[in-house]
Amino acid sequence: MKTAFRARTRYCFKQSLSLCLAVTAMIAATEFPVQSAQAQTDTPSQLPSIRDIPDADALPPAPGLIFDMAGQRYVMFDDMVSRLAGTRFVLIGEKHDNPIHHHHQAQLVRALSKRENTKRAVVWEMFNRDQQESLDQAWQTVSPDELGSEMNWGESGWPSWHDYAPIAEAARENGLSMVAGNLPQNVLRPMISEGISAMPTELAEKLALPPIPDDIAARFDQEIAEGHCNMLPKSQLPAFSLVQFARDASLARAMIDVNETNSPDGAFLIAGAMHVRNDVAVPYHLHRYAPDLTDKDIAVVILVEADDPGEDLPGVRDYALRMGSEDVADFMWFTNDLPRTDPCEDMNIGQ
Repeated sequence: MKTAFRARTRYCFKQSLSLCLAVTAMIAATEFPVQSAQAQTDTPSQLPSIRDIPDADALPPAPGLIFDMAGQRYVMFDDMVSRLAGTRFVLIGEKHDNPIHHHHQAQLVRALSKRENTKRAVVWEMFNRDQQESLDQAWQTVSPDELGSEMNWGESGWPSWHDYAPIAEAARENGLSMVAGNLPQNVLRPMISEGISAMPTELAEKLALPPIPDDIAARFDQEIAEGHCNMLPKSQLPAFSLVQFARDASLARAMIDVNETNSPDGAFLIAGAMHVRNDVAVPYHLHRYAPDLTDKDIAVVILVEADDPGEDLPGVRDYALRMGSEDVADFMWFTNDLPRTDPCEDMNIGQ
């Protein structure tokens, strides 16, 4: 972490030095909470606030920075929490294998719940609908740390429960219910070959899937092709896109249902970034199931891994376009990335 922190200052020499120093100190307080009080004490009072950054182009996105897409400016964490207050559905998108993302998700769940004394349910992509009964029972009997083993998390294929446990701890602290939102595997797999007809009648009626709009289908097809290293036959792309569309619908339906039953304050969604995008994913289905929802009822926060400092640093708009459009999120919260191998290179080597 210290190495990553030092790396952030490299581009300060190309920017306003005092502005960069202020941002660097702010980042330290955000990503190193144990040292936050000291970091604030050591920051000279004459340095500008993050709120004084004039526009999106004044500073490249870096770990710890939060960008308000509507206001087109960087904001502090508390500013984001204030803006989100009163929002019924708060969707927090992640990179699944980045532990920092789960720490930040927990931080936001905790901060919003305590600020408002509200009890939004926590809907999880990582738990499937057929696990709800087991999840309810486990949530009443075991600690957040033990929940993963109780739910056989290790066999699920998701990253370590140790990374996700802070979110469950934030939910437990605030008395929030836990909701399994994803489609069961015994539904997803047959859908690839059989389509919607593979879905049980009751679930099909609940999700009421329409034909995928052409613009959404085109984006899903392209993203799924790239996600599979362009090795899937084109004829299979619509089937995979249908599964993605159905999963988004399932997560949205879970949020609506829990809001209408035992969570009148609304719901959080913990899911991959591609599932929370404003224009094509879960929010699309939230509006479909509840046409009276306004933009103020739904907010999307996407955790985004910032590129390492270099000569050609992308701007906020560039990061949004990587996910499909400039309208993907209300807030983009930048974090460190993780070293990863390119799976497509590995596949090409094996050919």
